[in-house]
Amino acid sequence: MKLIKVEEIEFFYIFPEDDLIKEETTLINNLVIPESQNCFNRRLGGYTSEQLIETLQNGTDTRLAILGINIRPPLKDNYDAYQTHCLFWTNKDINLKELDQKIKDDSYTDEDFRSAVIAHVQYAFCRHCRNKYMALVCDDDIYMFLYIPIAVAKHVSFREYSDKKLDMIEIGRCPNCNELIGIYVARFFDKVEDGN
Repeated sequence: MKLIKVEEIEFFYIFPEDDLIKEETTLINNLVIPESQNCFNRRLGGYTSEQLIETLQNGTDTRLAILGINIRPPLKDNYDAYQTHCLFWTNKDINLKELDQKIKDDSYTDEDFRSAVIAHVQYAFCRHCRNKYMALVCDDDIYMFLYIPIAVAKHVSFREYSDKKLDMIEIGRCPNCNELIGIYVARFFDKVEDGN
């Protein structure tokens, strides 16, 4: 694990060989996050399997990262929380083993992360066929919490920055019926249950 700064965002980059599965399982399952506006597509609140975490940690287009998020809950002071998320590269030509080495050598640049979006694991529910899937989902919540350092350093609006990132991912379609699900899905995993 190494603390790095990319696109004005500072986070801990987790390497595939890091033996952090137990710690990451705890972090992923105990996130301090706001409720989703969409009652059907909530973030995964239950147990995230070690196998899924290993898949994300060792992927050809994914790595885990721990980000410090400034939370502003209603009626309370701001506080920082560390949340484990997934970096997903939309550029299929990326060689993450080479990037891992660049990070170890401190030779990485912002360009290495231009096609990366921050994502999280959650349930994705299809209202049409009523199937539920585990999915890797991108949204602008995380960019909202990271907005202040980016805006100050780059003079970029939150909406402009998050839209640029979200434009790299399409609105998800159900793997079963091909209807729009209404959230930005980077990848579907297993079907969780049938709606029948």
